[in-house]
Amino acid sequence: MGSLRRLALALALILGSADADADATPEAPPPASPAVELTLPFDGIWGVVQGFDSGGTHHGYAAFALDFAPPQDVAQFARLAHPRLQDFACWGRPVLAPADGRVVRVATSFRDLPPYARAPRKSGGGNFVIVQHAPDLYSELVHLQAGSVRVAVGQNVRRGDVIGACGNSGNARTPHLHLGLLSSIAPITTTRARLSRYDVRGADGKWKRGDGEPKEGEWVRPAAR
Repeated sequence: MGSLRRLALALALILGSADADADATPEAPPPASPAVELTLPFDGIWGVVQGFDSGGTHHGYAAFALDFAPPQDVAQFARLAHPRLQDFACWGRPVLAPADGRVVRVATSFRDLPPYARAPRKSGGGNFVIVQHAPDLYSELVHLQAGSVRVAVGQNVRRGDVIGACGNSGNARTPHLHLGLLSSIAPITTTRARLSRYDVRGADGKWKRGDGEPKEGEWVRPAAR
């Protein structure tokens, strides 16, 4: 896999700026563990491309959201004059439900755009699934691959169920997974919430338990069961 730190820097350059529109006011209480434990919505090692209220595209509507993508073979990628979607490590990777819940919103009509293409107006985050985990806690999984969504509104899901695949729909620019944390869907309101049961790779290469709030530039993975 090579140097994860080097790959993290390169990954940020590859992804650039992308995500949902800033059109709602986020809540900003201190981070607190929700009644339901939320876990990472993927298996394996992924990098945190954007964290909470990052000043990039994570503000307003997307203030309390996280962008993830797996390590990329930078040397191989750099040789590609015109990268294809399948050249990105995130493309097609399974996206998992972060906790038990009920599917309350789904969008499936958006196509995957070529890498770096600008999305048409009103395409928003493209294909997505919103799962309600508690009365005031929802997860929003965004930029899903066209044709990959496996769930429907009203369906109950369990933690770890595959709900779709990482894609490049909406305003993603390049394949990555956008995880939004919400306290309301009418109107959409983001909220600060902790994630559980995950590890972070330290500068010394050792893995330690995460503090509940993955941060930009970190490498994270689900904790061993």
